[in-house]
Amino acid sequence: MNDGADTSPDAFMLEVVGLSKRFGGVHALAGYHLRLERGELLGLIGPNGAGKTTAFNLLTGVIRPSGGRITFEGRDITGLSAPRFAALGIARTFQASRLFRDLTVLENVMAALHMRHGASLAETLLGLGRFRRSERLIRAKAFDLLDLLGLAGFAGRVADQLPYGDHRRVEIARALATEPRLLLLDEPAAGMNPRETAELTETISQVHGELGLTVILVEHDMKVVMGLCRRVQVISRGEVLAIGTPQQVQNDPTVIEAYLGRRRGVAGHA
Repeated sequence: MNDGADTSPDAFMLEVVGLSKRFGGVHALAGYHLRLERGELLGLIGPNGAGKTTAFNLLTGVIRPSGGRITFEGRDITGLSAPRFAALGIARTFQASRLFRDLTVLENVMAALHMRHGASLAETLLGLGRFRRSERLIRAKAFDLLDLLGLAGFAGRVADQLPYGDHRRVEIARALATEPRLLLLDEPAAGMNPRETAELTETISQVHGELGLTVILVEHDMKVVMGLCRRVQVISRGEVLAIGTPQQVQNDPTVIEAYLGRRRGVAGHA
């Protein structure tokens, strides 16, 4: 399927060629490929066990590939560690919560901001001027992010006390605190009720637009995918099946077969 993307080299923030991952004798991902334009919001969908999480783990340095190449902004980053991916501007959320549950919402976001704006260990231990200035800056930036995500009123709340939907938004705020250029969201609407899902969809759209981020979204809820993404990539059994508009993907016979094993629409079954 033609993805309709600009094919000029400068258009792509992320290029992935022939990416594969084996766990023992099992191919979790094989020949995965993607060209992602700057500022794009791409949906990545597939049946359970398709390889979506493996793809995310490879694209964020959590695991190393068995083969293939990842190029980010013209630089080959294949095999770099997760901290190096983050330092280069690639951030992600996880299906399971990674928040510091005993810290406040503000403290969780400030902790992530220290990666970019924290003082050195010596300056921190000695309480030097740069440490105090950096803490003021970090606190102000954290409040700005919370305000963007509609969480300013929860700044002093302990993270573990938040409703589930707000908990997931704090995770997005913490990912944004690392100041990424590429953000990968791993099933952010999982477990949410319809109201929370609608609010989250609006939040992701707002963040994408206002910050000019490039985003890859893994999500099972096709209403979220259809509402946010102009392009959708489908993988199944570790291989790319299709890429195109949401409508094209929904009507692709190979996609329908992969999801349901029969010719029906895939809406609501991502």
